[in-house]
Amino acid sequence: MNELRATVRLQLNHAFDFLAAAEQVPYFAALGLSHVYLSPIAMARPGSMHGYDVINPMIVNPELGGEPALARLIQTLHTHGMGAILDIVPNHMAADVANPWWNDVLAMGRASRYAHYFDIDWHAPHTNGKLWLPILAVPLEQALARGELQVERHVGGTTLALSVPGVKLPISEPSLRLLFDLSGQVLPRFKTASDAVDAVRLAMQNESLHAHIDRAIKQLHDDATLMRRFLDLQHYRLAWWRSGSQVINYRRFFDIDSLVALATEREDVFDAVHALPLRLIREGMIDGLRIDHVDGLAQPRDYLRKLRLRADRAARTDPRQPVRRITLHVEKILAHDETLRDEWPVDGTTGYDFMNQVGALLHDNHGHAELARAWETVSGRSRHFGDEERTARRQMLDSYLATDLARCVRALGRYVLDTPESGDITSWALQRALGELLEHMPVYRTYLGTGTISDEDRHTLEHVFERTMKDGDADLITHRAYLRQYLLETKARWLNTLSERRHLQMARRLFEQLSTTLNAKAVEDTAFYRHGALLSRNEVGSDPRIAAIDAPRFHAIMQQRIDAWPRSLLATATHDHKRGEDVRARLAVLSERAHWFVDQASRWLLELEGPNRASPGALWMLLQTLLGAWPLDLRADDENGLRSFAERVERWLLKAEREAKLHTRWTTPNPVYEEACKTTVHDLLLAPRYERLRHEIHAAAHSLDAAGALNGLAATALRLTAPGVPDLYQGTEYWDQSLVDPDNRRPVDYDARRASFDGNLLPDQLLAEYRNGVIKQQLIHRLLRARRRRPEMFLRATYEPLQITGWRRNHVVAFLRRHENHLLLVAVPRLCADGMVNDDRPMVDKDFWGDTAVAFPAHDGACTFTDLFTHRTHQGDPQGLLVQTLFSDWPVAVLMS
Repeated sequence: MNELRATVRLQLNHAFDFLAAAEQVPYFAALGLSHVYLSPIAMARPGSMHGYDVINPMIVNPELGGEPALARLIQTLHTHGMGAILDIVPNHMAADVANPWWNDVLAMGRASRYAHYFDIDWHAPHTNGKLWLPILAVPLEQALARGELQVERHVGGTTLALSVPGVKLPISEPSLRLLFDLSGQVLPRFKTASDAVDAVRLAMQNESLHAHIDRAIKQLHDDATLMRRFLDLQHYRLAWWRSGSQVINYRRFFDIDSLVALATEREDVFDAVHALPLRLIREGMIDGLRIDHVDGLAQPRDYLRKLRLRADRAARTDPRQPVRRITLHVEKILAHDETLRDEWPVDGTTGYDFMNQVGALLHDNHGHAELARAWETVSGRSRHFGDEERTARRQMLDSYLATDLARCVRALGRYVLDTPESGDITSWALQRALGELLEHMPVYRTYLGTGTISDEDRHTLEHVFERTMKDGDADLITHRAYLRQYLLETKARWLNTLSERRHLQMARRLFEQLSTTLNAKAVEDTAFYRHGALLSRNEVGSDPRIAAIDAPRFHAIMQQRIDAWPRSLLATATHDHKRGEDVRARLAVLSERAHWFVDQASRWLLELEGPNRASPGALWMLLQTLLGAWPLDLRADDENGLRSFAERVERWLLKAEREAKLHTRWTTPNPVYEEACKTTVHDLLLAPRYERLRHEIHAAAHSLDAAGALNGLAATALRLTAPGVPDLYQGTEYWDQSLVDPDNRRPVDYDARRASFDGNLLPDQLLAEYRNGVIKQQLIHRLLRARRRRPEMFLRATYEPLQITGWRRNHVVAFLRRHENHLLLVAVPRLCADGMVNDDRPMVDKDFWGDTAVAFPAHDGACTFTDLFTHRTHQGDPQGLLVQTLFSDWPVAVLMS
């Protein structure tokens, strides 16, 4: 099988299954890709559009075609010299009765053979040792009064269940015994609850028993006291869904009650969760794994070491064949200046870090400052993202994540509250102190365990304690001192026994997993929707406080990448992005034209003011979204096209405002405000009264087309030539103007992409017709073709920054890739919105460059290069390559010696 050169991420679902994916393999192979990178394939909830809500990790999803269709896809890939990478979900599953493990826990409680598969705190307060199940639409007493809880016979009458609106729950052995007692029947004693359930099912096959059971069920329904007794005999406690954040006693994926966290650190759980992917590796069907949400796991390093060992062992099935290298990539959000842990036995990340870096490179820091000031004036909110982030963190800890914080406090309180020297420290004060620490965490999480603490983690936590000493409550100084001791000290007198070390490890683990959840929910899913200075920097993996980086910083990061993680994925679009890569590329232009946008937006906002409108901050973000996502081929008088665009924007705005949680939210929708948001979008894009304004916004969006396309082509060129493995998100070989999911997971028109795939198109034609996106497809194809022909130039070559001289030296990024005697020179423009040609092409005017040149290393002599696109030759003279010559016929320069 080919070495991993380039991947394409595919979102599988019932409408785009294995066989549908197989039909596109010839196109992917012709494009130059080496591997498809599949979203989760394990059996998920029926109708799942993403596959992360797994109900059985040991079975290939029948909705995708099952194992026979998967085998057909793999065979097709192998026929075309391609392989497959699989996205796996080791952190969580769907908390659904269709999940056999979860269903067994509901039926058997702590006696279930699967009870330890999940991260459940059976001793949590207020739960009475039961599993808290917040699935009721109303409080329990109201549900009882309404008669919404019913015991029913189902599956041909042989099985009894508790029917709750929308779901049928299994019932416990003691409650079955109660029903039989009420029916006048005798249920013998059994050794296990499972035996009793099986015996009931067998007995219920006798239809003469049904009438007796039905009378007992009616008696239950007619007697409230009896019904409550029946409910009390269950291993779960039914509860109002709003109680989840305060009482729920199973760890969730973030704050989603319907996704329960797995205890994958346990050996048998690990084996069960990974049985399918490891078998597929053994059978030669899968060449790599993408690990979803690695930071949610108890000890990521230990997990990854185990997975690497098992995956490599599974790949060595035939000693006569060469050893297959199984790639491992982790979904890991890296903070600014944070690096992936070098002790992790992986090939790198899934590419959010590169997405952030290349995006920041295309932004102007000065313009961002002006936009932030204008945002503060318009919205009345802080111009500083850090203020918004800390507020969101506090609010999330007080509400949606309150139960997670309380569990963490209980675990740490074992040491702090139960020792004589702690005095009168209360759990309430400890919780406040812990919340302050979490408020200031600059990274997703640390990796403490019980052993030696790494320098990185110690530095991170020392920084956090310093910040809380400065900004936190002075009355909590003693509480912070205790927390510091138990988080950072590893050789203390109280760590004498194995039990104590295990309890400390659990306390630290809960702190770190809560830190991860808080980062995701408070920052990405709340603050990113509240802070609207410039939306292109509010992206997964990005930090809006770092608005831009310059070329030297970008080069330094790339050199670190080639030294440490040369096989890391390079992404600029993902299934989780907030905005498509070309929406961000277009909005980056606003950082160069900040004054223009502020003037335009201020005038437009005045026209939109009035009743039945979205908030001023939402309007500011809406205007940015319209400019960035306005389809390049959409006219301002195309009613059908505008209607389709309006529907997409309405869905985005509704989700954005609910995530922001300022005027409406998922848990408590504000129908009046949400209707105002919908009306705002509809009027702006469709109402006759706004026709003139609509044409103005269209003209403004149109003015971003060429500069935005140039940014998009520059980002694409960097993704396909920088150190690492480029990842193409499905369909983004055309312009990607998608919005947040589910908009970014819409079906891809592969017929159009295959039809436009013509290697004979000339640069002039591609440039003239750039709006159709074929120019981007051709750029990708030609660079992938170069990677296929000369893989060593991209996988093993060095990375050497090239100095830029002259007037516009800050507007070019150039580097050299060197392998043996072969050279690849890459140069792309940046921050050139004011220097575009005036004939509507994504090109910079030659006069813009003046004397700007790319300096060439003197020791390489007079080397001759050929442009991969124009086929022009260039002489690598030590005097330098004139940029106006490099970019005279094509937007970017990729030259091969």
